[in-house]
Amino acid sequence: MNAPAAIASARRPRWWTGPSFLIGAALSGLVVLIALLSLVWTPHPPTQLAILNRLKPPSAGNWFGTDPFGRDVFSMIMVGARNSLLVGLGAVGLGLVAGTGLGLLAAVRRDGLIDNLVMRMADFTHAFPAVLTAIMMAAIHGPGILNAVIAIGVLNLPYFARLARGAALQVWTRDFVQAARAAGLTDWRITWAHVLPNIAGVLVVQATIQFALAVLAEAGLSYLGLGAQPPAPSWGRMLNEAQTFMAVQPWLAIFPGAAIALSVLGFNLLGDGLRDAIDPRLRRVR
Repeated sequence: MNAPAAIASARRPRWWTGPSFLIGAALSGLVVLIALLSLVWTPHPPTQLAILNRLKPPSAGNWFGTDPFGRDVFSMIMVGARNSLLVGLGAVGLGLVAGTGLGLLAAVRRDGLIDNLVMRMADFTHAFPAVLTAIMMAAIHGPGILNAVIAIGVLNLPYFARLARGAALQVWTRDFVQAARAAGLTDWRITWAHVLPNIAGVLVVQATIQFALAVLAEAGLSYLGLGAQPPAPSWGRMLNEAQTFMAVQPWLAIFPGAAIALSVLGFNLLGDGLRDAIDPRLRRVR
């Protein structure tokens, strides 16, 4: 390596020290930690009604105050984090598995009927937003977390299908894939052993970004009454219930709103940091 190249390499920032990754990892880790902590401890029972303590301002006893039913807002936010992460994991997992499978299938059967059929199916699912899908499912099966997971998962499916297909098509042109084909490996064996490992990085980055969108979508569905149902705490429903009291008790909306904003920001920044790490073309030389 010549001197200019060595200097440029030394000045290139490592992704794990980049501000996007560090801030994103800190915020995301905080949300995950709060969600895990809520499994074993909350300051107060999150669903316990205490009418005599209703609409109390933030204090030493109730860090984020109490809601119109006397429930501790901080405890509800802790449990709400757990519910948001569960919906996000389920929805992104559904979209990742189904979408990647369809994308790999389209890449294997490229330039054919199956490829066109898979892509048109992705276009069809993309035409139905998560809210519309959730409304249709709620009309048939009733609202709930499971229906929210399916609705958001359907929204994620075309993103992963298109990404997996595009990335897989690039890998299929590589020399080592052609060598594996010449060695007699089947298309599906090549896909599993060579194509999928080489596109896993971009899929992980997309999953992180889609997770942030899933948390936001879950809050939106809960705000409309289509997500987690009472008495299960939900950030979106907490915002809905706070509307009436915005003028006199603004903390009822500020704290769950901040929880949503920081969670989405954290996972987005984490995805940006991972993307810079995986794709060298996006790394900036200082």
